[in-house]
Amino acid sequence: MTTKKKIKFDRDTRRIQITQAALKIIASQGINGLTTAAISKEVGTSEANLYRHFKNKEEILYEMVKSIGSELNKNFENIFKTPGTPLLNLEKVFILHLDYIEKNEGIPRLIFSDEMHIGNVKLREMLLKTIMSYSEKLESLVKEGQKVGKIKKDISAKAAVSMLIGLIQASTMRWSLSGFSFSLVDEGNKLWKNYEKCISA
Repeated sequence: MTTKKKIKFDRDTRRIQITQAALKIIASQGINGLTTAAISKEVGTSEANLYRHFKNKEEILYEMVKSIGSELNKNFENIFKTPGTPLLNLEKVFILHLDYIEKNEGIPRLIFSDEMHIGNVKLREMLLKTIMSYSEKLESLVKEGQKVGKIKKDISAKAAVSMLIGLIQASTMRWSLSGFSFSLVDEGNKLWKNYEKCISA
C-alpha cells in the first residue's frame, strides 16, 4: 500500500499560492466569497496553516495588491529587454497590462469592489500609490516619445496617460460585466490603433 507524500513548499511559494487562490475565488465568487475557509480549501491546506503565512484576510488582500504592483513593474522591465521606440514600448506595456488582467480574472472584481473603495482605507491607499507610481512610469515613456518626435509635443503627458489608463479601466469593466466573454487583449489591440492616431506625431 502506497501513501501520498506531502510536498513541502517554502514560505514565499506558499504565500504566492495563497494570493493566487484568493484571486481565483474573487473571480468566481466576488470579494464576499473570499473567506479563509475558501482559501484554505482552494490551496489544499488547513486554515491553521494559512495563518502561519498571513495573520488574517486583510493581510492576504494587501499581498494581492502588492503582487499586482510587482507584476505591472515587471512589464516595464520586460519591454526594455528588446529594442523599441517609446511609442512601441507604450503599446507593449498597454497590451501586457491587459494580458495580465485577462490571465487573472479576479483583478477587476477586486479593484472595483466596495472593500477597495470604502471598506479598507489602507488597501485603498496601497492601490492608489501603485496607480500613481505606474502612471509616472507611463508618463516617462510619453515624454521620451515627445523628445524623439514620435508623440505630439502639444499634448499633456499626464492627460495621455490618463486616457490610456481610462481605456484599460473601461474595457476591463465591460469584460468583467460580460462574464469574460471576449478577449481583452484583442479588444486592446483595436483600441490601441485609435489611441495611437490621437497621440502620434
